[in-house]
Amino acid sequence: MSGLRLLVVEDELQILELLDLTLTLRGYVVHGASSGPQALELCCQGTSPVTADVIVMDVLMTPWDGFETVRRLHGHYGAALPPVVFLSGLHPPDAFPDLGGDLVQEYLMKPFRPAQLAEAIERVWARRPS
Repeated sequence: MSGLRLLVVEDELQILELLDLTLTLRGYVVHGASSGPQALELCCQGTSPVTADVIVMDVLMTPWDGFETVRRLHGHYGAALPPVVFLSGLHPPDAFPDLGGDLVQEYLMKPFRPAQLAEAIERVWARRPS
């Protein structure tokens, strides 16, 4: 799966840097954002917006949590929203909020091993609509 373009959204800078390094060493092309608004800006504005194959999204962030960020990204991408791997230190919610369309998603609890994240990325990529 090397060469996949990832948008990694994590508000803790040290974790974002660690994810960037770990995923880059595995052959992914990583674009990092430290907040939901920054992720939206990277993907939707500017002269060369970031294109992502898979989004890796922290859940607990401010000013928008990961679910709200995905909702807003869905407003931009529509049905073309890339699959999402949510990362959180909390157990997954009993019911996920409506994030629009048929979002392909995984939920990975922190702490996790790099191999577990790579496997989750590969699973959502494999399940995406053709």
